[in-house]
Amino acid sequence: MLNHSLDKIIRNSLVLASLLFSSNALAATHESIAIHTAQPSFEYASGQQQNRFVAALKAKNKCKAANIEPKRQGYCELVRMDDVPVTPASELKPNTERYPLFLWRFVSDTSTVYIAGSLHLLKEGLYPLPNQYEQAFNLTSKLVLEVNTDQLSPTEIYAKTQTAARLTEQRYLRESFSAQDYSRLAQTAALYGVPLQALQSYKPAMVYTQLSLMGFVALGYEPDLGVEEHFSKNTPPQDILQLESLDLQLSFLFAQSMETQIAVLMDTVKQFDAIETVASRLVQAWATGDDATMASLITEQNGDSKLLNDFSKQLLDNRNEGMSKKIAGYLNTNESYFVLVGAAHLAGPNSIIKLLEKSGIYGERIYSDQFDLLTTSLIQKKKKLPKHNE
Repeated sequence: MLNHSLDKIIRNSLVLASLLFSSNALAATHESIAIHTAQPSFEYASGQQQNRFVAALKAKNKCKAANIEPKRQGYCELVRMDDVPVTPASELKPNTERYPLFLWRFVSDTSTVYIAGSLHLLKEGLYPLPNQYEQAFNLTSKLVLEVNTDQLSPTEIYAKTQTAARLTEQRYLRESFSAQDYSRLAQTAALYGVPLQALQSYKPAMVYTQLSLMGFVALGYEPDLGVEEHFSKNTPPQDILQLESLDLQLSFLFAQSMETQIAVLMDTVKQFDAIETVASRLVQAWATGDDATMASLITEQNGDSKLLNDFSKQLLDNRNEGMSKKIAGYLNTNESYFVLVGAAHLAGPNSIIKLLEKSGIYGERIYSDQFDLLTTSLIQKKKKLPKHNE
């Protein structure tokens, strides 16, 4: 799923451009259906639109406009994208009282660090989050994100992204693809309103991020409902820290070889044949705290491709090493921290959690039936769990 900082960059700079570019490019052949959960039998149809992205926005906006009463319970959500049924939020949530959360607690003599796994786009129906996330956030003084883009001006973000993402060795994106691959890419891009012609001067990784974003939006997921957005909007700017820099994240994505970027992009195009299933499995794994399934989805996606596995290693494993060292350092301070990273960083044998354990730092997995984190935190501190081995 999209890296949080890049998600915000691309949302700001390209989504509007895609709407303008694609408005007259295709015949209107796509339709989305939304419902309001308080009256699920009544459908709000987008009408025939030029792509699935626009159709999703139209259907949801119709539903929201018709349900503006402030006291009305429920929410609008998409239930169909063309002929593809969209899994409702209620079916993505766990159906048991006790289940693990993507939330861990680490305690030293002086500090408490909660590490939470996030998804960068969510549906309204997945809120409110389990109360343990809110408790952990309220028990800490610092919010830590992968990258805090709010500390940079929009002009600076745009300039850095342009420098990293623009092609340098060829004039046009299409020059790097076979005719067959480019044709398939163009069809998928048009289906979701990605302005491929307007992206000719950019590297394949830019197309990959744009396509991923607009594909999830077409299924009803919203960047403004991402977990980072939820917590950062309630945090004073001076209390938001970051694990990485924007420059570092941009380099991980755009400094990859063209061969690797093309492989990742074409794998993304392939997954779009079953994007609803791919998205639902991922979100359900996060909502149910199923880190084993989360890890297997990544392994399954990479398959036997050396390029994809190398990319995953750089994007996840290599970054996990740097982030885990910085998190370990927090335990030697006198502050408390709520650390938010993409859920994929907390799954698999090389996850941040496993790396901390390998360095002698052990924490506690939080479950849905732990109702009082303050009391259990005090108990855990009395046990004096192993400190970081310096």
